[in-house]
Amino acid sequence: MTALLRNWLRYSLALCSHYSGLDGVYRRLSGAGLVILMLHRLRDDQDPFPLSVSRRQLRQMIAWLRTRGALVGLDDGLRALSPERSQKIHYALTFDDGYRDNLGLIDASLGGPVPAVVYVATGHIGGEPIWAYRLVHAVESRSRDQIDLGGLGLGHFDLALRDDRDRLYALLPPRLKALEPAELEAWVDHVCEQARPRPLPHEDREMLDWSDVRRLADGGVEIGGHTCSHAILSRLDDAAAREEIGLSSASIAAALGEPPRHFAYPNGGRDDFSDRDVRLVRDAGFATATTSIEGVNRPGADPYRLLRFNVHEDRFRSPSGRLSKALFFSETSGMLGWLRGLRAA
Repeated sequence: MTALLRNWLRYSLALCSHYSGLDGVYRRLSGAGLVILMLHRLRDDQDPFPLSVSRRQLRQMIAWLRTRGALVGLDDGLRALSPERSQKIHYALTFDDGYRDNLGLIDASLGGPVPAVVYVATGHIGGEPIWAYRLVHAVESRSRDQIDLGGLGLGHFDLALRDDRDRLYALLPPRLKALEPAELEAWVDHVCEQARPRPLPHEDREMLDWSDVRRLADGGVEIGGHTCSHAILSRLDDAAAREEIGLSSASIAAALGEPPRHFAYPNGGRDDFSDRDVRLVRDAGFATATTSIEGVNRPGADPYRLLRFNVHEDRFRSPSGRLSKALFFSETSGMLGWLRGLRAA
């Protein structure tokens, strides 16, 4: 089955389930739930990684959720999972890493305060962006076009060619993710040395600084921990993992005057954290921790293994390119996943 045909099938299922009322029936039968949306960036520019949504798209999703009375803060959403509360699906917004464009959450154009958690990698506050966007800056602001990645088995790239830039974005990140943290950073440094990107003016910096973090907190956005260096915890020994988690909490507490309550595991997949890391996060004083494993959180959910739906610019678009309300609600209710499971069985 071609990708185009799969997209049309997915969209058709969403239209049928949403506008026939089947999705609503599924929500009522499945009971109380909390959908946690995992976002990263608010930007209108093209993003080579699936990490950004435009402000217009965020405004639309927030409007849909507010119309349903479904948008809540993370703590309120978890409290609503208790058996004595109404059997409703609520939605909470979270943003990972700490990009400066997250200041858009306190923009008046969003129609008032937006309950959200921004998880910050504290070692990147006011400094270099996380490696993926160091690569983007190196490629897009390069002063040299020729890049040799033969040492990674990827060959040569001429960044003057659009196809080669797309190929680099497709091949290099998965290869880097397989490396140990120090080796990953060394290879990103190597790409930057070859590309010689032009310096980024301070006003165009990618990451929040601590004054920005305080502005978000003053605007009602919760600040959570995301380690110090954005290290994948499962690859660290006990001492290093404890330090990454503890430094994250201590830095936020020093900047805001109170310790953070929420944490997000970097990368957040099943292989990216372990029972040890869950214990370390709990021992550091965090009340919750989110993953990037998809699903709806139900009553009894482990607060240190919360599920999230990854949201990016293309996630809920129809084949025609328009943001689809039917896709958004049918995907995040779990309805489409359930139908796909029935088909696979």
